[in-house]
Amino acid sequence: MITRLDISNYALIENVSLDLRPGFTVITGETGAGKSILLKAINLLLGERADTSVIRQNEKKCFLEAEFDLTALRLEAFFETNDLEFDNVCTVRREFSQSGKSRCFINDSPVQVSVLAKLGSKLINVHSQHETLQILDSRFQLEQIDYFAGIESEVRNYQTVYREFNAKTNQLRELSEKESLARKEEDYIRFLLQELDKAQLDGFLDENIEGKFNRIEHATKISSALNTASGLLENEQAGLIGAIERLTAIFSQLKTFDKKYSEIESRIQTVSIEMQDIYREISNATDETDLSPAEIQLIQDRMEFVNSLLYKHHLNGVNQLLELRESLIKRLGEIQSVEQDLLELSAAVEKLGAEVRHAASELSAKRKACSDSLAKKTAAKLVALAMPDARLKIEFNQIPQPGLYGVDDVQFMFRTNAGGSFSPLKKIASGGELSRLMLSLISVLSGSKKLPTMIFDEIDTGVSGEVASKIAAEFSSMGKKMQVIAVTHLAQVAGQGDHQLHVSKQSAQGKTTTTVAELDEKGRVNQIAQMISGEKVSKAAKENARLLMAFTGKKATQKRL
Repeated sequence: MITRLDISNYALIENVSLDLRPGFTVITGETGAGKSILLKAINLLLGERADTSVIRQNEKKCFLEAEFDLTALRLEAFFETNDLEFDNVCTVRREFSQSGKSRCFINDSPVQVSVLAKLGSKLINVHSQHETLQILDSRFQLEQIDYFAGIESEVRNYQTVYREFNAKTNQLRELSEKESLARKEEDYIRFLLQELDKAQLDGFLDENIEGKFNRIEHATKISSALNTASGLLENEQAGLIGAIERLTAIFSQLKTFDKKYSEIESRIQTVSIEMQDIYREISNATDETDLSPAEIQLIQDRMEFVNSLLYKHHLNGVNQLLELRESLIKRLGEIQSVEQDLLELSAAVEKLGAEVRHAASELSAKRKACSDSLAKKTAAKLVALAMPDARLKIEFNQIPQPGLYGVDDVQFMFRTNAGGSFSPLKKIASGGELSRLMLSLISVLSGSKKLPTMIFDEIDTGVSGEVASKIAAEFSSMGKKMQVIAVTHLAQVAGQGDHQLHVSKQSAQGKTTTTVAELDEKGRVNQIAQMISGEKVSKAAKENARLLMAFTGKKATQKRL
């Protein structure tokens, strides 16, 4: 429960410090006095987002702090998980600056606002007037059934599996589309590889096909040149080889006369050997140009095919064609890998789908098992709120495919009169009836939620007279089991409070300030009487206020804060 609330420089509040106690506390005040500001401050301490507009005009910083008694809440695991020091007395603080910065603290340890919000959800439930309309929403109705059934953790576990199933299903769809495109690409890649294989590129360089093709293209010129070269070497009349042989003979004779010619003869013999070798090379080259027509045609066909592939792929040279083939083989392997991934992902989706359907079915069974009990308990509360013939019935419809909340589409059906037919809430219930139904539901669920503090913001709007008294009695009854705080404009509700805080607004020296006072018995009588009779408080109104309060003798000290 919340035991202390301190507010500094927040909106119209300059400085407020409140001690809050167990039981039923009412907050009263004129419209526009600042009651909503007080609740907004509490919401900020529970992790609600805010901007710099929260800071009081002309001030640099805003401070909000609350103290909670955690004795009966068993929150040690939460504090351990978030690496926070645990104490049965927990202090929560938020600070806001004009620069837009916000800081959050739990027991003086800085935390993210998300951590503060998680803790806040375990400490206080704030229910405002406009939230009464949530009871018309089927998802809200389903959540209340889950609260009552005590399956919130099971729903969260189901949603984790469902989200994974949904994500995998989306991946499967995307991969299937990718695989479909890849299959078309695969056919084309295989066609290109067949073309490249047909070109026999692996042996192309080894066989020197390109060189042979060049020789074929210039066969006449090459043959003529080789024959000319051969003639220059071997011509009987003027061939180089014959001339060298004659030179050898000359110097062989001359060395007999003078040994100095021996060296020249030796050099001429070396040249002769080299010329003979050159002649043989030329003769062999001449023989190689003599290819058969079939060989020439085969080489020409292969070269034309390779050139067409080079042109088709915008490449230069056989080496680049070989690189292309390797990349195509690699891409083909990737495509085949996609097919394998598709098989594995399909199996995962099928398994997750089975888990989702099974879990959704179990959730549905547990919801249906407790729905009659929830409806009956809520109807019993409505009897105490002056709706003796009102009945609630919960209808279940199964949706075709599991969704984030399972397979259940629920609708609260309601009747207000005995013998009447059940109809959807939005078609039959008035504003006052919705308020009482919501209060009844919250009262039933409060035990399931196990929250130490519940705050109601004008949930009693739209009711009066006996109904207001019944609502006040319900608040008082709930206050015996937990801390209940209610903002109200109804004297009947204010009179049933164990404690009363009054919010007022004053203007002085060009400044408007909201203050909060905890009222003693006399202050309460005066304020409740004013709620009954207006600005002029009569003696009868005061007496009526005392009757509403049914004061037990407990004293409270008035404290101007």
